[in-house]
Amino acid sequence: MKPPISRMGGKSKLKKIIMEKTPKDHLCYVEPFFGAGWIYFEKEESKVEVINDKDRELINLFRMIKEHPGEVERLLNFEFISRDKFTQYKSIDVEGLTEIQRAVRFLYIISNSFASKGVSFGYTAIGKPCQKIYDVQNELMLLRDRLKNTIVENKDAIEIIKKYDRPTTFYFCDPPYLGTSGYGAEAKFTLEDHIRLRDTLSNISGKFLLTINDCEEIRKLYKDFHIQEVMVHYSVSRQQAARKEYGELMITNYEN
Repeated sequence: MKPPISRMGGKSKLKKIIMEKTPKDHLCYVEPFFGAGWIYFEKEESKVEVINDKDRELINLFRMIKEHPGEVERLLNFEFISRDKFTQYKSIDVEGLTEIQRAVRFLYIISNSFASKGVSFGYTAIGKPCQKIYDVQNELMLLRDRLKNTIVENKDAIEIIKKYDRPTTFYFCDPPYLGTSGYGAEAKFTLEDHIRLRDTLSNISGKFLLTINDCEEIRKLYKDFHIQEVMVHYSVSRQQAARKEYGELMITNYEN
């Protein structure tokens, strides 16, 4: 099953190897940095599953798909693709919207923005616009069924890691990459945040697999763990020079 949205840094290109490295003996599966949820929607259901993200609008979308998929689909039927509508949705005060309207707004912005960043209006002269919204409309009930037994959280990732830690817990951690701003200023993950994450993961009872950009600072932080290098091709940039393979690290506290 595919996730209903795309996000920069999503793990669609690494999902096969991540599945192979996921411990089979875990009972509780936790994603402290959920994003689009490529791994969650790819994997088989665990006995207990927890998805968390600090982005309130992102988590609201998944909560509304879980609780009110029919009404989300009904409102999506009235949407049309327009730069003006995109700008209007970007500038609107979400506090004046219902949770369902906020979910539709968020889905519209992500689906109609360049590289799914939610920043600038995306357009094309060679493909069907906003295909993602049409696909989601047909899959909302399937997504609802996948989410129905999942705990949905909207808290700091460190708090979630500590809250659900048990020897039978497995964490898939995909934090914002070091040196990148993520989605807006409030999503920025600093070196201090990465140190705090490393310190927390160093003291858990469960197992973790962390994916992160390959850089000297990260290698130093996780020098006492198992590190595997992988290359991933990214092609979302309008700049041809930026469309190339980038090094990423897969870090675990267990051998695989």
